[in-house]
Amino acid sequence: MLYVYVPKLNENEVLVPGSLALDFDIDLSGGHANNFLVQNVTLVLVDRLVVSFVGRTLQDTVGYDIYKTFEDLFLSQEECDNRILEGIQSEDLCKIRSDSGDKKTLGGDAENKLNKVYGKKYWIRLDHHILTDHGVFYPQALYNDLKFDVKLAEAIHVVKGSDTTQLKYKLKIYSSSKK
Repeated sequence: MLYVYVPKLNENEVLVPGSLALDFDIDLSGGHANNFLVQNVTLVLVDRLVVSFVGRTLQDTVGYDIYKTFEDLFLSQEECDNRILEGIQSEDLCKIRSDSGDKKTLGGDAENKLNKVYGKKYWIRLDHHILTDHGVFYPQALYNDLKFDVKLAEAIHVVKGSDTTQLKYKLKIYSSSKK
């Protein structure tokens, strides 16, 4: 379980809607050499999301991954192409970014270039209606406590591999806002 607290804002400060995210690297070491991440990995990572505001629960979604993955089915191709940090990518790129032992070695110039830029870095968007619809216009909103509880999914849902006993992942978290 990850607990993400949104920083309280001072007077004359605002949080731009859509700018809050949890940045991290995913490490698959310790598992089988041919393991790789599933597509749309950042949504699959979140099994349950609880959003609390001033101690009250605004949202408590079990199966958050299923809900958000279904939402992504309605994205345009251009929107999908711009969500590499969220893990929306080809299986070849999943293998390259995961440094899988059976990744494509010849061809795949585009995938290799994307891997050089993004590497193992991903992010989970932490958008909620209180931020995207009301946060900027209601100045009192972020003087109070806003918290995201993110329950991570088991490795079998996040990592693909031939030996299910060797599916492992570890997150290295950098920050809770985009730069």
